[in-house]
Amino acid sequence: MKEKLQHVLKLWWLMLLMFCGNVFAFHAQLNQFDKQLSRQELGPALYFQQSHKALPLEELIFDPERHHAFRLVKEYKKSLQSADQALWLFTRLNYKGQTPIQTVLHYDFPLADLVQVYSYNREKNDLQLLSSTGASVPFYQRALAYRSFAFPINFTPGQELDLFIKVQDAAIAPVQLTLWQHNNFVLDQLYKNILDGLLCGVLLLMALYNLFLFFSAQQRLYLYYSGFFINCALVLAILNGLAFAMLWPNYPEINQAILYVAAGATYTCLTLFIWHVRHQQGGILGRFGFYVCLVSGLLLLFSPLYASNQLRFWGLLVVTALCLGINSLFALVHAIKGDRTAKTFALGWAFFFGCIVVLALSQIGYLPTGQAWQYLLLMAVMGSMALMSFSLVQNIRSAQQQSIDHQRLAHAHLQQYYDIYHNAVEGMFTSTLQGQLITANQALLTMLGYQNLQQMQLDVSKSGMARFYANPQDREQMLKQLQLGDNKNFEIRGLRADGSAFWALMSARLAQGDKAQTAYVHGSIVDITAHKQNTEQLAYLATHDPLTSLYNRHYFIGQLDLTLGSEHKATLLYLDIDQFKLINTTCDHRAGDALLCQLGNQMQRVLDNRGILARLESDEFVVLLPHVQGNEAFAIARQLLDTVKEFRFIWQDSVFNISVSIGLAENSDGNRNSEHWLKQADSACFVAKEKGRNRIHMFNADDEELQRHQSEIQWLKTLRQALEQDNFVLFIQPIAAIQQAQQGLHYELLLRLSLPDQGLIAPGNFLSSAERYGLMPQIDRWVIRNYFRWLAQQPEHLAELNLANINLSGASLTDPLFKAYVASLFREYRIPFAKVCFEITESMAILNVHQTLDFISHFRTLGCKFALDDFGSGFSSYGYLKNFPIDFVKIDGSFVRDLLIDPFDCAIVQSIHDIARAMKIQTVAEYVENMEICHKLTEMGIDFAQGYGIAKPRPLYQQE
Repeated sequence: MKEKLQHVLKLWWLMLLMFCGNVFAFHAQLNQFDKQLSRQELGPALYFQQSHKALPLEELIFDPERHHAFRLVKEYKKSLQSADQALWLFTRLNYKGQTPIQTVLHYDFPLADLVQVYSYNREKNDLQLLSSTGASVPFYQRALAYRSFAFPINFTPGQELDLFIKVQDAAIAPVQLTLWQHNNFVLDQLYKNILDGLLCGVLLLMALYNLFLFFSAQQRLYLYYSGFFINCALVLAILNGLAFAMLWPNYPEINQAILYVAAGATYTCLTLFIWHVRHQQGGILGRFGFYVCLVSGLLLLFSPLYASNQLRFWGLLVVTALCLGINSLFALVHAIKGDRTAKTFALGWAFFFGCIVVLALSQIGYLPTGQAWQYLLLMAVMGSMALMSFSLVQNIRSAQQQSIDHQRLAHAHLQQYYDIYHNAVEGMFTSTLQGQLITANQALLTMLGYQNLQQMQLDVSKSGMARFYANPQDREQMLKQLQLGDNKNFEIRGLRADGSAFWALMSARLAQGDKAQTAYVHGSIVDITAHKQNTEQLAYLATHDPLTSLYNRHYFIGQLDLTLGSEHKATLLYLDIDQFKLINTTCDHRAGDALLCQLGNQMQRVLDNRGILARLESDEFVVLLPHVQGNEAFAIARQLLDTVKEFRFIWQDSVFNISVSIGLAENSDGNRNSEHWLKQADSACFVAKEKGRNRIHMFNADDEELQRHQSEIQWLKTLRQALEQDNFVLFIQPIAAIQQAQQGLHYELLLRLSLPDQGLIAPGNFLSSAERYGLMPQIDRWVIRNYFRWLAQQPEHLAELNLANINLSGASLTDPLFKAYVASLFREYRIPFAKVCFEITESMAILNVHQTLDFISHFRTLGCKFALDDFGSGFSSYGYLKNFPIDFVKIDGSFVRDLLIDPFDCAIVQSIHDIARAMKIQTVAEYVENMEICHKLTEMGIDFAQGYGIAKPRPLYQQE
C-alpha cells in the first residue's frame, strides 16, 4: 500500500512539472536540416543515457537530475546493455525549409528487442508515442516494413521537435540515428537489400556447390563446408534483419534464439571441415584444439535451451574468439605445411573470414555502412569465394588424379602379380580342399612334366591332387595342419607326371573364397632335390677330409669326447710321416697329395674297422682304437709301421721309401680332455722322431724327453700369448768406443719376457722353443715395430742416437715378406736408415747365404749397417768376411772372457781384429766383464767393447 501511494505521488509531481516544462527545458544542440535533405547523421547533436528499463520517459524529461544526465555523443560509441537496462537517445530537430517534408528516422540495428520513439513538443508540453516495435514484436507492427527500424516523421516549415528513442536489448545497442528524406531512404534500402541478397546468394551458391561436391566425391569435408556456408548465410541474414523480415515475420520469439543456433552450427561445421582438411592430424595439441572448438560450437548451438539472453551473448563472444582463432591457426599451419592448393585455400579463407567479420561489425554498428564500403566488402567476399573455389577445384582435380593414379597403380600391381605368378621360379598353384586344381604357373607345370595347364587339370580330375604325393597321407596331414593355423611349410616326397620321385619344399595357406562354404589352398613348391643332395654332401664334407676322404679333425675330436665320456678303455695313435717335406720339395705338392691319399688307403686297409682313422693336418694322422690297450694296441701300431715301411711311393721316375713315427697314448683315469689326450700322443710321436724316426713310442708322464717336449709346447703357448698381449720388454746394453771419443748413443737391443708369476725371463730360456716352432719372424717383427714406434715418440732420443743394433734370426731372413715389412716400418715411423745396424749370427748367415746377401744388399744401399754376430763360435772362416758386405764383426765372448789368462784366446782375438782391419771392418768385443779386459782390448786395437764391465743391460723406457 505504501509503494502504491509513492507511485501516485510521483505521477502527480510529474504532471505538475509538465505544466512548468519550459522552466526545465534542456538546452540541447540542434540538428538542423532543410529541403535539400538526403541523408543526415544525427550523431553530432545526439544525446544518450542509460536507465532502468521500467523508468518512464516523463521522469527523464521532468526530473532535472535525470534530464541533465543526457550526454552528447561526440564520437562513435556503443553501449553494452544488461537485461534490465534501456538506452535512451535524444535529439532536437529543427526544419529550416519553406515547404513540408517527409522524413524517415532510421535506427539501423535489426537485433534490438524493443525500439520506442517519442516526440515532445516543448511549447505545448505534448509527449506522444510515435511507434513501438522491435525484434520481439511481430514484423507487421512496424511503422515502415523494412528490415531495420524506420519511423516516418513529417515536418512543417520551421518546426522544431524533440525526439526520444528508447532501445532495449540484452546485447549491444548502437548509439546512432540517421534522418533520411523518404524517397532516398527507400532507394538506399533497396540497394542494401540487393547487396545483402547478393552476398547471401554467393554463400548459398558455395553451399550448393560443396553439396554437389559431396555427392560426387563422397567426401564428408564438403558436406561440412556446405553446412558452414548455409549457416554463415543465415547468420548474416539474421544480423541484417532479412531473416526476420522474410522468413519468420510473425514469429518474433524465434529471433531470441536463432542467431545462437545458427552461429553454433556455423562454428561446428567449420571445426569439422578444418579437421577433415587436416586429415585428422595434429598430435595431442591438434586434437585438444579440435575438441575444444567442437564442444564450444555445440554448447552455443544448444544455448537457447539453458542460458539467459545475457549469458548467450557472452557465450557467443567467447565461442567466436575460440573457434575462429583456433581454426584460423589450424588453417595457417595447414597452409605452411601443405602444398600450393592448401596455401591458396588458406589465403581465400583469410579473405573470407576478414570480410565476414567486417560485414558483421558493420551490421551491428561498429563500422560505417557507406555504399563504397559495401561495394568494397562485396568485391572482397567475391574474391575470397573465387580463391576458395579455385582451391577446391584443384583439390577435386588432385583427388581425381590420385584416384586415377591409384587405379593405375592397382592395375600395375595386379599385372605385376600376374607376371610374378606366372614367371616365378618356384611352382605356384591354387586348389580346392577336395583336390580340384584351379590354376598353376608355368614353373610348376615344367617341374611336374606337363605341357600346359589343361593337361595337368585333366590328370588331376582323374586322381586328384594326391597323385603328386609319394605318400598320399601327406596331403591329408597337410590339410589338417592348414586348418589349425596360418602358413605352413612342408617337406614332401613328390611324384612327377612320369612317376619319378623328387624332394620338394611346399609352403601353403588356407584362404576363404567369395562364398563362406568355399576354401582354397594357395601353395608354392620348390624342387629341393639338389639341395638335399648338397646337404648330404655338406654333411659328408663336415666330417671328412676332402683330400683323403678319411675322417677330419672335427669328427675325430667328437669321437674322442664320446670315448672319454663312456669311460671305456681305448688307445690313441698319433702318426707323423717322416721327411714328408722332402717329397714336397723334391717333387711338388701334387706328389705330396698323392702320397697322403695312398698312405691313407694303406692304413685303412690294415685297420679293417678295428679303429677310426683320421687326418688331422698336413702329414699327421691319428687312429682311435676303442676297447683296445696294451700289447694289442702296440701290435696294431706295429702293423701300421711295417705297412708304411714296406710301401713304395712312385712319382714319375722317382721311387721313395716312406716311414712314419707313431706316438701311442692310452686314456688314463685322470684324462678327461680330448685335446689333452691328443697332446699326449703328439708328444710321444715327437719323442719317436727325436729317437731316429720309424719307430713307436708310448706316452709316459715320467719320461724326461716327453717332459722336455711338453715344456717346449708350454713355451710355445706362452710366447704366442706374449705376442698377442705385448708381454715382451725391450732392454738395451751400451756399446762403448774404446779407440776414440764416444759419438752419440750406441747400444744393442735385447729382449726380455715378462710373466706375472716369474718376473723377467732371459731370452736363453725361450728362444730355442721359438726357433723350433717358427715364432722368430713374429718376435723380430714385434721388436722392430715397437722400437721404431718408441723412437718416433722420443724425438730427443732419436736425435742423440748414433747407432742401434737389432738382432735378426735366420727364419726372418728366409721369410719372403720380411724385407718389405721392415721397409714399411722405416717409412711409417720415419726412422733414418743410418741409425740402425742389423746383427746376423755367423751360423745363420752361412746356412742362408743367398737370402742373407739379398737382405744386406737391399738395406745397406739405403744406409743401414750390418754386423756379423758371434764370429768365431761356429764355422768361422775369414772368407766369409770377404763375401759378406758388413760393417762390424762382433767377436764371440768365449774368446774375450779369458783373454788375460789364455794366450790362445788372445791370439784368436788379435787375429780376427787384424783381418777385419785389413778389410776395413770395425771390431766389437763381447763379454767385457771388467776394466782390465777393456784396457787389454784397447791395446790390441779393438774398436768397441760390450759387456757388464762397460754397462749392464737396462730397460729401454728408462731412456725417456
